[in-house]
Amino acid sequence: MNATTKSTIEMAKMLGRRGLAVRSVEVQTPDGRCWSIDTIPAGRGRHADGHWGPMAGAPGGFRLFEIDRDRDDAPTEHNPVDYDTWDAGDLIDYLNAIGQPKARPSTTRTTDPTT
Repeated sequence: MNATTKSTIEMAKMLGRRGLAVRSVEVQTPDGRCWSIDTIPAGRGRHADGHWGPMAGAPGGFRLFEIDRDRDDAPTEHNPVDYDTWDAGDLIDYLNAIGQPKARPSTTRTTDPTT
């Protein structure tokens, strides 16, 4: 864990002890992209018309938004496959899978003597 992550966690703990709710966290994946993870409490969900609001039985979870600082448009939401919200494990797995630096193509050329 780096110093920035550690100090951010400490700040969240201090805010929580003062009765403030931490509803969102911003993370950066190893590939350099920034993400906002927003907490959705149980009982809130996405309605058929697309708006979010009170919804009986909604489990809660997390919403994930990709933040592109080079563009002026709104963050892009990344939705889970089966539900409106992510559970913590699936969200972490998703960020780990898509957030790795892309391998650079090799510029080394070899000549195969058998061809």
